[in-house]
Amino acid sequence: MNVDGRRDWAVILARGESRRMGAPKGLVVLPDDPRPLLLRVAELHDACGRPLCIVTTPALAAAYAGALTRRLRPVWALHPAGGDTAASVLAAVARLRGRATHLWLHPVDVPLVAAATCGLLAEASARDPAAVIVPVFGTGRGHPVVAPLAPWLDRDPADHDGPMRDLIEATEVRVLRLPVGDAGVVQDFDRPARPAAGGN
Repeated sequence: MNVDGRRDWAVILARGESRRMGAPKGLVVLPDDPRPLLLRVAELHDACGRPLCIVTTPALAAAYAGALTRRLRPVWALHPAGGDTAASVLAAVARLRGRATHLWLHPVDVPLVAAATCGLLAEASARDPAAVIVPVFGTGRGHPVVAPLAPWLDRDPADHDGPMRDLIEATEVRVLRLPVGDAGVVQDFDRPARPAAGGN
């Protein structure tokens, strides 16, 4: 989306080591689809016309690059392991400074979001571009979260190792919860599954 100077980027959050999964989460393959989770999330946003930024650790970057198709050319935001979501988001903010106005924050283990839901989120963010848009299914807050980049410029990831809600509270940015009928926004996968055999 590029309306009145707006530039939306998908930010795939894939910095966790995922010891419980037996493999990095982004390389896991679920029974319903042969693509690893990273590729599923990347292709969802690519189909919607959003450029991609992948936040991961230096140790995981090569394996994750191998899980993508050659056509996808993401920007990589590398940040050491440790800390919570806020550090990952700020690593993306620093990497995309001057390129993005809005970020679609999407954990790599939430692969079942429908394209139609992304359309609803885009409409809500277009109506209220200064707000953080959070999809809600039932009583659960989900992903992707659409957020303006500007409130978090010049914040050091090393100074913020907590959850994203702490970062939101620190900047007092307004949050809009958007009810959706898509259970995929709250379905994350943190149980062991079959890892991908190799890259594309």
